[in-house]
Amino acid sequence: MLSPYPFCIRFFTEMKALGVKEVIISPGSRNTPLVLSAHSVGLTTKVLIDERTAGFYALGNAKKNGTPCILVCTSGTASANYLPAVIEANHAGVPMIICSADRPPEQRQWGAGQTIDQVNLYGSNVRWSYDLPIAAEVDEMFARSIAVRSWERSVHGKGPVHLNWPFREPLEPNTEINLPEATVKPFEASIDNLPSGRRLKELAQKYEKGLIIVGPNDLPNNVIQQICNFSKSASWPVISDPGSQMRGGSFKDSPNIITTGEIICSSERFLHRLEQAEIIINVGLTPTSKSYKNWLIKNPPVQQILVAPGTDWNDPANQVTEILEGNPFYVFSESASQIRPKSEWLSEWSNAHALAVSTIRNSIKMEESEVSAIYSARMGIVDTTTIVLSNSMVIRDAELAFLNEGKAFRTITNRGANGIDGIISTSIGVAHASVGKTLTVVGDVAATHDLGGFLAAKRLETDLTVVIFDNDGGGIFSFLPISRTIETEVFEKFYETPPHAQIPEILNAAGISVEAPQTSSELTKAVTEGLNEGGLKVIWYQTNSKATEQTFQKLRENFNNELLG
Repeated sequence: MLSPYPFCIRFFTEMKALGVKEVIISPGSRNTPLVLSAHSVGLTTKVLIDERTAGFYALGNAKKNGTPCILVCTSGTASANYLPAVIEANHAGVPMIICSADRPPEQRQWGAGQTIDQVNLYGSNVRWSYDLPIAAEVDEMFARSIAVRSWERSVHGKGPVHLNWPFREPLEPNTEINLPEATVKPFEASIDNLPSGRRLKELAQKYEKGLIIVGPNDLPNNVIQQICNFSKSASWPVISDPGSQMRGGSFKDSPNIITTGEIICSSERFLHRLEQAEIIINVGLTPTSKSYKNWLIKNPPVQQILVAPGTDWNDPANQVTEILEGNPFYVFSESASQIRPKSEWLSEWSNAHALAVSTIRNSIKMEESEVSAIYSARMGIVDTTTIVLSNSMVIRDAELAFLNEGKAFRTITNRGANGIDGIISTSIGVAHASVGKTLTVVGDVAATHDLGGFLAAKRLETDLTVVIFDNDGGGIFSFLPISRTIETEVFEKFYETPPHAQIPEILNAAGISVEAPQTSSELTKAVTEGLNEGGLKVIWYQTNSKATEQTFQKLRENFNNELLG
């Protein structure tokens, strides 16, 4: 009887040589050759029962270190549970490799148990999908080609790859497992960055009134520094998203970095007296700020440029006029020489930013809301902290409260598809890929949506501090017009959807202790202590969605009033 093991072992051996470090396994039987082969070659293996949790773990891990995890599951519906994480990885450009075990072709579509159509299961959400031949019947060196192509399409193609592995019984090894030598070496894709860099410099020389918009991204610090250098040389302001890696103490001496774009771009008074931007340079995913997006739709620039390492086209307003393809590090470094001294255009933005920062700080001191709460949580971080921000209200709170002060930090956000699912599971992956500490801020709805993530965090002994803002429902919907056009009872039932979840009691039942600070200062202290002590720490903090809505409104009004003064 031919064995699938030489082929499977060759695959994982080559993957290890290429740079894969972790294999995340969800248990089953049909995936036995994959499980034992991954274990035999010495890759780090982690077992997560829930495939949805496993998928988001792999997402967070790759977001942090840039290297794909390999996900391994059995046949049937198991692989379908990866779909939410696959969708996010696709839209956010995150590498991921899925290995789903399957029944052999003669058992498909004939009523065999635990058998579904797994071929092309993820549709257009993957960079490559391949239904492998029976591993026992193919030369093992073909596995080398599968590994190299999967790596290239996932890492350089920036997204998920799906490999479907059919196996016939017996699934257990029938001979001693022998480990071959790897034959591949890590490699880099070759991209000619010079034309894009020269074009960017040409545009900067031509246009004085430019803006750089840095949306959510996972770019390394050296790329972020090159963007800063270019903005100074061009004398252009940078509007930085809370997920841009351009917030916090590292940028306190960079007046051209604008963290208050949401407030500034909501002010008709400021924008009316400001001349229209001539050119906008976009980096990263679509920004969170709604007021910026609305302003851009009403006032499109002459040129709107997208700088991207691949062919991704993030342009929801359909205004991009040109894409500069290349590694952003080289594109911006090529054009970072001095272009013009500080301009009146930059001064207008910097002065408005200083005014908005003052307005936000006064609000944080005077009013209790989720804005002041997330500010307090952030001020509790320690050195080398990575902050994972949930979607919905949390990232919008951070949009206002994450100013350029305090300690430096990096952020992780799932802003590809913008879902609230899998945030805790994503955080586990981030934490296990991090050298420093990890803080997650999440709302109560997102927390209850991923309760399995808390169980996985405990199982894997994860060093993770989680802050849960509990406003008993989807507070973000109170910002929408629907909240003012239908009956309160109808709005609450279908939109606010208060879960009435007793989160501390639920987590306590799972053996997870929960701390419940009552004030902002206690919250800051709890975060600092949780990060310093290590292990899994959960902090539950009650907030009020109405107070938060009022804070957002007051901030805009106060900023406009300050402009008049």
